[in-house]
Amino acid sequence: DRALFNDLEHVCDDCYNLYRTSYVASACRNNCFENEVFDVCVYQLYFPDHEEYL
Repeated sequence: DRALFNDLEHVCDDCYNLYRTSYVASACRNNCFENEVFDVCVYQLYFPDHEEYL
C-alpha cells in the first residue's frame, strides 16, 4: 500500500529533522519500520493515534 508507505516515510523524515543524524534516518527504516528507533520516533513526534503506526 503506497499511502501507508508514504506515511511511514514521513515519520522517519520528521524524526531525522528532529535529531539531524544519519543514523536515525537509516535506522528508522530498518526491517520495514519494525524496529525500536521507529517506535521512539513515533513517540517523540507524539502522534495521538500512534497505535496506527506501531
